[in-house]
Amino acid sequence: MNRLIRATLAGLIAAALVLELAGCGGDDRTGSPMSATPDPSRLAKQFADLVQRPDIDQATARYEAMSGQIRDALSRVYPDLRWRQTSQLTGAACGFGYPGLETDGEQRGLANWMAPGSIPDGRWDEAVQVVRTVALKYGFDKVVTTVSRPEDHEVVFSDLYDAELNFGSAVNTTLLVRTGCHLTAEAKKRGHPAFSPSGS
Repeated sequence: MNRLIRATLAGLIAAALVLELAGCGGDDRTGSPMSATPDPSRLAKQFADLVQRPDIDQATARYEAMSGQIRDALSRVYPDLRWRQTSQLTGAACGFGYPGLETDGEQRGLANWMAPGSIPDGRWDEAVQVVRTVALKYGFDKVVTTVSRPEDHEVVFSDLYDAELNFGSAVNTTLLVRTGCHLTAEAKKRGHPAFSPSGS
């Protein structure tokens, strides 16, 4: 599939998630798995785990810096790449895995980047190594090949916070980053969940 189409679809899915949370009962705590009353001990543990992570603004800044360094490194090796931003940053609540933390936690899709044209098959492994060298400095030490066909390649790097870095090349070359779940700065400063399962 064309990387630009994939990037566009990813942006549309993220936007749909935001609209779903904002307009279809995101604040209603009854009647859906997202709003089911969470187990108090699980809520406390998840919040305590998230407190150990950077807040969402810190994480976003770090990943944006990584993305910029990767684009610069690739452009030095492949001078024909001309990167342009194809979407804006999007955000949503952390999802079904974090019931009760919908107002405390957030995950974001960073702006997508695309360069018209592809990296030749014979140089794809070299390109992955360029990305890996930068990504490792930011803790992205896991990599999975998701597409490997002639003139169509994609790998996904991830870190211990479940962030994902997608790098692909087909008709276009793309770079996408999605964060894992992080507390807002306000929630982290508060030090406890805004929602109390006991209702207190």
